[in-house]
Amino acid sequence: MTEKLFYQDSHMKTFTATVQSCEQDKNGWNVVLDRTAFYPEGGGQPADHGILGGVKVLDVREKNGEIVHICEQELPVGAEVSGEIHWARRFDHMQQHSGEHLVMGQIYKKFGYHNVGFHMGTGLVTIDLNGPVTWEDLLEIEGNVNRIIWENRPVKTWYPSPEELPSVNYRTKKALPWPVRIVEFSEADVCACCGTHVKSTGEIGMVKFVSCIKFKEGVRIELASGKRAMELFQNIFEQNRQVSQT
Repeated sequence: MTEKLFYQDSHMKTFTATVQSCEQDKNGWNVVLDRTAFYPEGGGQPADHGILGGVKVLDVREKNGEIVHICEQELPVGAEVSGEIHWARRFDHMQQHSGEHLVMGQIYKKFGYHNVGFHMGTGLVTIDLNGPVTWEDLLEIEGNVNRIIWENRPVKTWYPSPEELPSVNYRTKKALPWPVRIVEFSEADVCACCGTHVKSTGEIGMVKFVSCIKFKEGVRIELASGKRAMELFQNIFEQNRQVSQT
């Protein structure tokens, strides 16, 4: 079992570890460490990239409790290596994922809906809901979410004990067996989640909805958080400026 440093500190950028195995396949060299700060793909959140032992980490996956780093080159088994995650990528993912939690917390509180689809690529984040909402509803939710962000509320992650878990009122689509990792945004959302998150809501910066269309029995909404939201509207402003000048 790989020790998951990213759960101990989501803001850890560098670390040292020992190489336990290194095997080659068609994708690269699959490296397993005794511990890692690299987050593997999961829960809708993409994997971390970065540098490990001086070589590029192209992808990270979890298999049977082990974190597998897909590297460009071989690393010697038994060697102590230093790792550095691509922090801008990780922080962006934390902004988007934490923003999604706040949005879904408010939607669940108002409508009782769940997300039945969540995609976080390199552009907009998409959330599929199992019920209808109007654009006016979303603008109200957007205002509430940004108020919570600017209040800079703390974010807590923990594993309730088997005795505690039944009494934790957390958002979930189905009952989960112990152990369950809980992510709590103070007085805003409590949800089971395996992803990495900000330490306080202020790090999210802002959340902005972009679109809302009918999708199956509910709707699909697009949004951006943090730096992505700022860059989105910088691009819109520049486009409008160029059109106006023309």
